[in-house]
Amino acid sequence: MLAEPRIDRFESLDVLRGVAILGIFAVNIFAFGFPWYVIGNPSVFEEFFNSGEFWWTLSTTAFQFKFITIFTMLFGAGIVLFLGTEKPNPKTPLHRRRMFWLFIIGMMHNYLLWYGDILAPYAIAGFLVAGARRWGPITLFIVGFILIIFNFGLFSLQSMGFDYMSPEEIAEMKSQMWAPGAEQLTEELAQYRSGFFERLPFTSQAAFMSQMMQGLFLAMRTIGVMMLGMALFKTGYLTLRRSTGVYLVIGALCAGIGLYGSFWASQQFIGTGFNMKEILPGQSALYWSSLIQSFGYVSIVMGLCKIDALRLLRAPFAAAGRMALSNYLLSTFVGIFIFYGPPGLGKIGTVSFDGLAAITGALWLFILTWSPIWMSVFRYGPAEWVWRSLTYWRLQPILK
Repeated sequence: MLAEPRIDRFESLDVLRGVAILGIFAVNIFAFGFPWYVIGNPSVFEEFFNSGEFWWTLSTTAFQFKFITIFTMLFGAGIVLFLGTEKPNPKTPLHRRRMFWLFIIGMMHNYLLWYGDILAPYAIAGFLVAGARRWGPITLFIVGFILIIFNFGLFSLQSMGFDYMSPEEIAEMKSQMWAPGAEQLTEELAQYRSGFFERLPFTSQAAFMSQMMQGLFLAMRTIGVMMLGMALFKTGYLTLRRSTGVYLVIGALCAGIGLYGSFWASQQFIGTGFNMKEILPGQSALYWSSLIQSFGYVSIVMGLCKIDALRLLRAPFAAAGRMALSNYLLSTFVGIFIFYGPPGLGKIGTVSFDGLAAITGALWLFILTWSPIWMSVFRYGPAEWVWRSLTYWRLQPILK
């Protein structure tokens, strides 16, 4: 009996990836518009007490940790799709080159453009989890959850460690990572508004600190979530093997539970006045509810992908997902052009939360417009074409 032909693309994965890339920007926009403290402690900025509380609460409840979790799941699923489960695998050298060049792209993105890069950590994780693609779904689920639980332990130790720190050490940590003073904040804003080469030493230091924080407090979660994505792909959950009703019922239930937990977390943060020593309950709720909520979002998208009448509505999201790397980098270029100094406009710290929401909506609309137009002419997004050409070490055909 002949083997079935290999399917290189699933519409459901493309649509979900497109949704995820839009949701990620809804969180990142705050880190573009203000120094990175605003994601955890927006009360540093006076604007928060105007319209900021609503938009920050909405972002924390509906977006923060959710869409990056979905994107991470899809990265794990993509490894299985690219490599399969064969051993030995002739594509293994390609996968290694693929991750190597993604790491290079990520490091350039992190140190030359914006400190919030996720590509380099994904590339490292992609090297590490490649062998797990041969595991069965149950093993992947178990190991993935163990890593996520272990990561939560490290995450919690950070807050519990305050009990063993002197008041001077806590004050220094607070000024560096949570609530800088007015003079320090003014100096940082001036750094971001300076020219590219003038701000590079400052932004490079921020990029290094960001990578260290990701490595210490999110690495195990990232790898664990990739394994969950592998498992969901292997069970057919991400490729529409369940009924529409199952997807939508599970989606509504999990999204509802997650939304409640995330909203509670946001109110706990606000209720403590964003006190660094008192937010562990909120951080814990956000950590776990985001996993449930992400699965709910995934299920809802899968259910909508089962409805033929929505095919035209899904098409822009599928196109955005097929060029997710290009759209991710585009979001960075838009963010640093608006908010960083020359050659950008240097608007960091001056745009209201209402304005950030408007920019987010405008970029969503642009991505959903330009992506299908581009993909109607070309095989790959521009960044995807570069990445693919580097992986295969020859120029790839780009026109359809």
